[in-house]
Amino acid sequence: MKSLTTTALSRAVRAACVLGLAAASAAPAFAQDSSASATTAQAKDLKTVVVTAGKRNESVREIAGSVSAVTAAELDALGAQSMSDYIQRTPGVVFNSYQPGVSHVVMRGIATSSGNVQGQTTTGYFLNEVPLTEPGFTIVVPDIDTFDLNRVEVLRGPQGTLFGSASMGGAINYIANVADTSGFDAAAEATVSKTKNADVGFGGKAMVNVPIKTDVLAVRAVAQYRDDPGYIDNIGTGKDGANTTKLAGGRFSAVLTPNEDTTLSWLSLLQNTDSDDNAYQIEGLGDLKRNTAVPEYTNTKVAVHSLRLDQRFDGMTFTALAAYQKKKQDWRFDYTPIRGAYNADLDLDLTSPLSIYSGGESTGKSIELRLASDKGSRFEWLVGGMYFDTSKDLYETIGADGAAAAFDNSSLYGPGAGAVIAPDGRIFNAFYTHLDGSEAALFGEGSFSFTPEWKLTVGGRLFRTKVESTSTQVGFSTYPGDPLVTPSQTKESGFNPKVSLSYTPSDTVMFYGLVSEGFRFGTPNTSGLSAYPIPSGSKSDSLVNYELGTRTSWADGRLLVDATAFYVDWKDIQLRLQTPDFYNYAANGGKAYSRGIELSTQWRPTDQFEWASSVTWQQARLDEDLFILYYGTAPAGSQLPGSADWSINNTLRYHFDAAYEPTLALSHQYLGSGISDLNSAVPGATPNAQGNYNLFDLRYSMTFGSTEVSLWSTNLTDKRGVTREVAEVNGIGQGIVRPRTVGMTVHWKY
Repeated sequence: MKSLTTTALSRAVRAACVLGLAAASAAPAFAQDSSASATTAQAKDLKTVVVTAGKRNESVREIAGSVSAVTAAELDALGAQSMSDYIQRTPGVVFNSYQPGVSHVVMRGIATSSGNVQGQTTTGYFLNEVPLTEPGFTIVVPDIDTFDLNRVEVLRGPQGTLFGSASMGGAINYIANVADTSGFDAAAEATVSKTKNADVGFGGKAMVNVPIKTDVLAVRAVAQYRDDPGYIDNIGTGKDGANTTKLAGGRFSAVLTPNEDTTLSWLSLLQNTDSDDNAYQIEGLGDLKRNTAVPEYTNTKVAVHSLRLDQRFDGMTFTALAAYQKKKQDWRFDYTPIRGAYNADLDLDLTSPLSIYSGGESTGKSIELRLASDKGSRFEWLVGGMYFDTSKDLYETIGADGAAAAFDNSSLYGPGAGAVIAPDGRIFNAFYTHLDGSEAALFGEGSFSFTPEWKLTVGGRLFRTKVESTSTQVGFSTYPGDPLVTPSQTKESGFNPKVSLSYTPSDTVMFYGLVSEGFRFGTPNTSGLSAYPIPSGSKSDSLVNYELGTRTSWADGRLLVDATAFYVDWKDIQLRLQTPDFYNYAANGGKAYSRGIELSTQWRPTDQFEWASSVTWQQARLDEDLFILYYGTAPAGSQLPGSADWSINNTLRYHFDAAYEPTLALSHQYLGSGISDLNSAVPGATPNAQGNYNLFDLRYSMTFGSTEVSLWSTNLTDKRGVTREVAEVNGIGQGIVRPRTVGMTVHWKY
């Protein structure tokens, strides 16, 4: 989120729409023990990954929908630390990395921008089913450290029926391990790494699980710390390796099972991520170089606390899930190159750097109650209700050191003005927004098996959303008058249906068809801040997903081949637009589609060799011309931002039949070309391009009893893959893949 007050450099309209035929199915997700010695003792059958995508435990291969599960074993085998290490390996997914804490995942091309937008995101984020995506501008996109995660579920296509708002394109559900009452467990991990043009990095992580009373009560604690040294030199600040990022946090869980039918579990997560400077390089300055007058820091904090009850009854299970979360984010952007325009407009004598300070804080409370029948009967059902309440405060200020004195000496303002306009000596214009939002819903699904082969599932979600916001504008734009305070409100209600039909002629083949819808919060506008008329706000988009898929198993379960074709129809897209006097506002307009085919294969011909591959072809395009103020018209057929027509992933892994169980793994990723914003689609415009790169990773591991030692290298060819490109005031900013990194990881497990 850049400045609402900035003039020519405000990035105007992000409009997008999506439709599609693509394809989807399970990405590489080998079901295996996560212990260090498990790699040579895996089961031949690859079909045992259990997920909760349908709000109940079931095999990923039984679900009539596009679900991938990246298991703990696969995360360990990849050496994954954060989202960028694994999420783009799943079909139909693009990770648009640019700024720590707000880098976005785009599924099936459903996005209006490759970065943060005015309204709610199109991808939902969850931790053990707790929603983490609030209405309006997203404060922190969670990127949870992978240590001691059970798995990461990636649900492609709208998940509005069971998961609610923000999951129009799909949802990411982090599943963290909770305390295990069956016995003591512990693990520790240490990593040392070296990135090109960076200092040595390191990380340490530990987990301990203690049964206070076996099979009744246990606690589990996780601690994590990572220091990722910067690799981009900032010419303006004189700092080499300026973009150093540190992550610190942990999780705590307690589980009580007083009897075999009752489970009460508590889960807390704390994670702070601090980046000294932004991670984008500036085009034209040379390799791994940027130039800003001040460091563009980003600091994020996430805290989530949840309490869950699972109570089994005769033939059914009752689940109650209550949670509290708090997220905070602060960042700064350098706007010094346009300082002269402010000096002239305000008659100020400013020589210090000009900066935008932005961010905010949100708190959320959620509760979900549901009742689900046991699996295995001819008729299976699930009903529930939820309520999510959020309160959020956003700020955005522009100023410079010494601004107070400059106002006092200004012929336009005079003595004393600085104390009013710049009370901290720096800020001379500010916007503050307080937002309260709520989502209430009733949902349910029912599945009926006509025969052992045919199953029909029908579901729906009845929802009501409400957003109330109060915007305050203060500074030179209102002086000498009182601050401008403007309230606004949006309310919506609707119904999201879902229907699927599956045919399973044998235990090795399944075909399915699915129609589903998704929604997200509308966004209210603040009237009175612009001289031009604007709508009261935007309403939820209209998105319908159609898909056909198949899951097949061959060679006694050693070969899995899955394919899905999808088509997404997206109408009344929520857009971020701009008035002639540079006020950003939300509106609806435009149509788009996304269509494509996703193909996944997993092959284990012997216990030593594994191959996992996914290929995605998709076209996410505007379905009609879209006019963008100050830029022109993006014609029908323009690619949607944050998407790629082609993505290919391969992982080859060989377990040598030798002492210490050595394993060699080679991974490859290809991402096709794309654009970062719809302004780039206007004829004659200079495109902000991203993608079109290949990445290769290599990893060699050996096991010594309960300890695994891994030597690895990521981005072997040191490719400068652009993950997002944005016109900044200092030039064209390019988010890039981390340069070649080599390292060693030691993982010990009790």
